[in-house]
Amino acid sequence: MPNRSNGRRRQNGQILILFALMGTVLIASVGLVLDGGYALSQRRASQNASDFAALAGARVLSEFVAGDTNNGTDANVKLAIENTININRGAPITYGSPSGPVYVNTNGTIVPSVGAAGSFVGNGIIPTGAVGVQVTSTRTWHPAFLSILGFGNWSAAATATAKGGYAAGGPGGNVFPAGVGTCFFGPDPSICPNAPQKTPCAGPINTTNPADPCYSQNLTPGNLNVPGGFGWLKFGATGKCSGYGLGMDTNNGCQESAPFLQSEIGPPPNSYGCCTKVGLGGADKIGSLPGNKASADCSYYVTNQTVVVVPVWDVAGGTGANAWYHIVGFAGFQITGCPGAKNLSGVWRQAVFLGPTVSTLPFKGASLAVQLIQ
Repeated sequence: MPNRSNGRRRQNGQILILFALMGTVLIASVGLVLDGGYALSQRRASQNASDFAALAGARVLSEFVAGDTNNGTDANVKLAIENTININRGAPITYGSPSGPVYVNTNGTIVPSVGAAGSFVGNGIIPTGAVGVQVTSTRTWHPAFLSILGFGNWSAAATATAKGGYAAGGPGGNVFPAGVGTCFFGPDPSICPNAPQKTPCAGPINTTNPADPCYSQNLTPGNLNVPGGFGWLKFGATGKCSGYGLGMDTNNGCQESAPFLQSEIGPPPNSYGCCTKVGLGGADKIGSLPGNKASADCSYYVTNQTVVVVPVWDVAGGTGANAWYHIVGFAGFQITGCPGAKNLSGVWRQAVFLGPTVSTLPFKGASLAVQLIQ
């Protein structure tokens, strides 16, 4: 006679094995979804940390490219990278190791060469030809569900390369509607060979020593402006524009009224410039706002010590409403006053914005920039 109890035991055992297998598959499936999703988020976070750290290091490199050997140092590059990695909760970086931050040239190639002692950030010097850094960051974590199946710590690494230098284009964002002549920054052999050389202000505003770079000065002295002009530019458009902020729309939104100028200068982020005067012969020229039209309140900028990006011009022509300024680039200024809007004053602050970048000085006073290249 068959032993039915043995059959039932075998059947129960098979069911238990089946449930065990189903449980393992279920845990694995849930683990792949939850731990896999978390892994993707950690990978993105690692990439963000690398991107921000590379840009932070490149910012210091931009100062080095500009000749500032007090702030543009290897120690400051290392500090900028470390601070950014810490803020983004990345794993500590081992400097000098094969995966440690290294210096790169304009092409993104490691300098002086791969594995050379001088190529590593933290070596004590910035090697010749370096304009940027390559940074790899890692995030490590313990999976929540897959650890049940014996999976150990997971990690995600990401690499980013960024370079710094002079800004090759416009800021792509808000632009203050006032122009500053290249002669403000120093001598220009063809225009102002005797202009005094200036350096950017790096400290608090100085009100007593005219020789201090942080001493407030007229940004557009009368002898540099066109007749009837005070440096204000004919800015404006019905909507903000992208790109250089110059020459975007020659027929839409330009006005010469004082209320319109006031609406254009802020407070940020409402200051922008998007159009040139029709007939000036090029998107690199902007019309001048006549002195009798300019009457704006800059108190917001003065009170908040705001640094704004302003167009820089080299030559100008015409008079009054028909005058124009030829724009060659942009620079960063802290506005300190504009009483009656006819005595715009401030100090030169070397603003840094996203590139593209170049390693050669395009004009005196050019802004700096940083750029992710991979």
